[in-house]
Amino acid sequence: MKTLTNKLIIYDSNCKVCTSLRDIVLKLAPIPEEQVVPYGSLSAELSARVDPAKFRNGMALIDTSDGETIYGSEGVAYIFSSQYRILDFLLRSTLILQVFTFLYRTLAYNRYIIAAPKSRFVCDCFPDKVVRYRIAYILIALLTAIALTAWLGISLRDFFPELTSFEAAMQMILIVGTGWVAQLIVMGIILPEKILDYAGHLGSIMVVGLLILVPWMLYETLGGAPVAAFPALSVVASSSTMLYLHIERARHLELSWSWTMSWFLFLQAGAAGWIYMFHVH
Repeated sequence: MKTLTNKLIIYDSNCKVCTSLRDIVLKLAPIPEEQVVPYGSLSAELSARVDPAKFRNGMALIDTSDGETIYGSEGVAYIFSSQYRILDFLLRSTLILQVFTFLYRTLAYNRYIIAAPKSRFVCDCFPDKVVRYRIAYILIALLTAIALTAWLGISLRDFFPELTSFEAAMQMILIVGTGWVAQLIVMGIILPEKILDYAGHLGSIMVVGLLILVPWMLYETLGGAPVAAFPALSVVASSSTMLYLHIERARHLELSWSWTMSWFLFLQAGAAGWIYMFHVH
């Protein structure tokens, strides 16, 4: 079985996703904290053993006994295999390893899309923009958002008993999704060079906003009493969080305030239009 003896796990401390995963790994695996080191804290000797071009697209695993430095999914697979026999066995499967590699690269290449970077940089660690992994992340975020939005619609059926579960789900997808689509169309027309990055950020914002609604949806799914204040407060919390995230990410993309304003207005107008058509008209 593989071992982490004489190994150093090097991560991008400017990346919120990386630092969060570091904390999770240290809690779940018996890895000494001194073996998990931020790139910016490396000595000149150890830093010279990390290829910046490879590190920007994945973590590094340094062998301090003069062995080879390995990167990305290969390094993570090595770490997992050294800690858990079952993972060591599973990752020997070519198919499982390919799926794991694809998911890791999708995460690594989009880590600054999943969570906006910290403001101060010790190194230039931005990953390369690889279109297929950006599109893969956008599709994963979109499918997650559609599933959560459909669940939201179904969880509100107690307030609209005349609707079937399918009708409730489809109505909610239209109510929630129309504004996002309209904003992306405008971005594609005016700033096509930023559409992929912006779509990725919107996907992250939407998923975070919907996850805030999960406690309410679980409560309703498990048979809780339909109290209108609960979903209303959840929606306010979700909308406020998404607004904050959009402001932060628009600043990161060097977009003007008008983009946040148009996004917010499209969301409200789209929701109001469909609500009027379905429940007022």
